[in-house]
Amino acid sequence: LVLAACAPQATPPGPSGTAASKVGGSVTFVATTDPDTLDLHQTSNPVSSTIFGWIYEPLVYQDLDNSYKGLLSESWTVSPDSKTITFKLRSGITFTDGTPFNADAVKFTFERLQRVGAKSPIFETFKNVASMEAKDATTFVMNMKEPYAPIFHDLQTAYAGILSPTAVKAANDNIGRAAVGTGPYKLKDFQTGQQITLERNGDYKWAPALFANRGAPYIEELRYRVIAEPATQLAALDAGEVDALGLRAQDIAKYSSDARFKVFDSFTFGLTYLGFDAKRPPFDNPKLRAALAKAVNKDEIVQVVFENKLAKAQCCPIAESIQGYDPKLKDFEQKYDPAKAKTELDGLGYKPGADGMRTSPDGKPWRPVLYTTTADTHGKISTLLQAQFKTVGVDLQIKQLESGALLAATPKAEHDLYLNGYSWNEPDMFSLFLSCDRITSSNRVLYCNQQLEDLIRKGRTELDQAKRMQIYFDAQKLVMQESPWQPLYMPVSKTAVNVKIQDLRQGQAGGLYWHDAWVKR
Repeated sequence: LVLAACAPQATPPGPSGTAASKVGGSVTFVATTDPDTLDLHQTSNPVSSTIFGWIYEPLVYQDLDNSYKGLLSESWTVSPDSKTITFKLRSGITFTDGTPFNADAVKFTFERLQRVGAKSPIFETFKNVASMEAKDATTFVMNMKEPYAPIFHDLQTAYAGILSPTAVKAANDNIGRAAVGTGPYKLKDFQTGQQITLERNGDYKWAPALFANRGAPYIEELRYRVIAEPATQLAALDAGEVDALGLRAQDIAKYSSDARFKVFDSFTFGLTYLGFDAKRPPFDNPKLRAALAKAVNKDEIVQVVFENKLAKAQCCPIAESIQGYDPKLKDFEQKYDPAKAKTELDGLGYKPGADGMRTSPDGKPWRPVLYTTTADTHGKISTLLQAQFKTVGVDLQIKQLESGALLAATPKAEHDLYLNGYSWNEPDMFSLFLSCDRITSSNRVLYCNQQLEDLIRKGRTELDQAKRMQIYFDAQKLVMQESPWQPLYMPVSKTAVNVKIQDLRQGQAGGLYWHDAWVKR
């Protein structure tokens, strides 16, 4: 409900009319590829999940402040050992086939996921679920083998939506074109390779409290046209055949000045960073990493490479779009300070030679090598970093590799520095990108710190959200002081939306929410 098209959001009704007068109209989006299936257990295709995110609903959702709230559940309790979660479910909810939503439906859905959901992004999560019980119609119990705090992140995704057992059985388990859920929309038509049409669920009356409209959505139909080519997408937007479209950098100026559209900024759930190979001398010295981090001018990167449009400078390992970000951590940022960078490099024995370029403490030429991908954006950033390092006397070299070759090279500790990024909407990203056991895979800076390992373990097992956020505050503070990464920027996307769509607003991270939106006719 709160994810897609991302899916629905809120603005109090104004003088624009009564709720009844807002009902009607349609909105057309672009599907860049044909969705393979609307069976949420048989795909990891983001186009499919965007569409079935309107049809199915999960037990929980992520609110505007990134906290988790009940959607199909009212509340939940966690056992003292953090292995059992007991959900109190909402009553009075029905699937669009008229059958009741209850604990049996939840149990049926998740057991099916465990049985046939190998293609689902949350399949591995449910391998940790030992047993499930429908104690009564409104009580569902999940017993995990081990505590796993990211469970709520996984349970709020579209892939964790609840199925109608009756509909699944009626379709003989073939629900790829027979999706039935409790959501604000239901499947009307699926024309393979052309268009998917969803129609309003007029009986819907359990929207989250973040919306002014707690009942059925106002927009009568949502359509997804399959259009692969960017030029064709833009032509459809200009012709009024598409109502919302993500823009490329070269298209932003045109649509920002076009009165037919409003352009919305949305933050992405990820970060691009400059990493230091913490296993390879001399970058195993955190003081050297911190000194070089101070030579990086993030604002210049955002302005020169992105023209202040498609990126926002970031202070911290967790981007501000992700739960766990805390602005108080800016106090620990290795801020741009070339004078201090020079002083610290001098103190570490890296002295400038006659040409102004620094030598290593043994007097030999020092030319650290930055590894990155062959992407044009990464090339531009690398060139700018090279110039920034030169101002503090560091002769930075650049080596661009195809993505596959780059990922193969990093576990060998052949690089000194590394430019790339991550995309992950969960503070547990530390376990993926900075943990000791990921050094041969996704930990591209080969950083291993036992204090961080302890925090990672606590963060993965602490289900109290307030306590968990403090753990990730401490983890970020440690990483910012140790400087295996210098966070650079968070990518920003821009979406042009036809101005006929009223009362559309954005969440904290800029995601568009549509449940209160309506079409001016």
